[in-house]
Amino acid sequence: MTKDAGMFFPRWWTDWQNFRTNENFSILDVVNSGTVDFKLAGLLWLLMEHRASVMVAAGPSFAGKTTLLHALLDFLRPEIHKVSLLGYNEDFKFIDRSKPDNTYLVVEEISNHSYEYLWGYQVNKAFELLPRGYALGGTMHARNAKEAVYVLYRALGVPLSLIAQLGVVITLQVTLGRSYDDEPIRYVDTVSILSPTKEGLTIQVLSVRQSPDGKFIYPSDQALQDALFSKFAIKSAPSEIGAREKYLSEIRDKGVFSREEVRKAILEYHQS
Repeated sequence: MTKDAGMFFPRWWTDWQNFRTNENFSILDVVNSGTVDFKLAGLLWLLMEHRASVMVAAGPSFAGKTTLLHALLDFLRPEIHKVSLLGYNEDFKFIDRSKPDNTYLVVEEISNHSYEYLWGYQVNKAFELLPRGYALGGTMHARNAKEAVYVLYRALGVPLSLIAQLGVVITLQVTLGRSYDDEPIRYVDTVSILSPTKEGLTIQVLSVRQSPDGKFIYPSDQALQDALFSKFAIKSAPSEIGAREKYLSEIRDKGVFSREEVRKAILEYHQS
């Protein structure tokens, strides 16, 4: 069977299937890989610092969704308590002993592919906690923000009013490596925010790029400020993003790379 499969599938596909999430990657590893740039890292830091709910989505498996999510969790303020939801075995008893405004729920994946992932009524249960003050970070299979909304709404029956409680939808794309032996290229192509409307919700793009070699395109400073203030009550967004962008660049230049070192540097930034 293995020999026959090799006749039909090139080696990059079998290598990709063997790829596993690296939860030791820091946000600087993510920047260095070309997945995001420093400005986007600064923007995502600011959003996570404000405990924004985030969904990282991609069409194929092993696109780096969980790697990126775990790197972003390092941006949460140190006093925030992270609770990992247990998929099929989740009983939500943590509600009795947690404070919503100090808790961040982590969903490894919204999917029916494994008992470790959240699916069915449990997804609705998790989203019902968002209006109560909880925040949530997770991953799912979707090629873009619109498809992510479709899966949550049509496949899982999550009301649009609850889906709009998500702060950010980040989508990743994957392309073939530049040569036969190269690993596939993973990159963020769109960062969007969801906002409720009378008809349901609207999707507003904060950052977009067309290819892994392309530059991220951002709205004007005023448009970015208006969007982040309306959704998250963030003031002085462009300057706050710039300060974090500059700090990440500086610590990278100092040789800070490991996730432990980056976590320490982020903590020092919060404490300064």
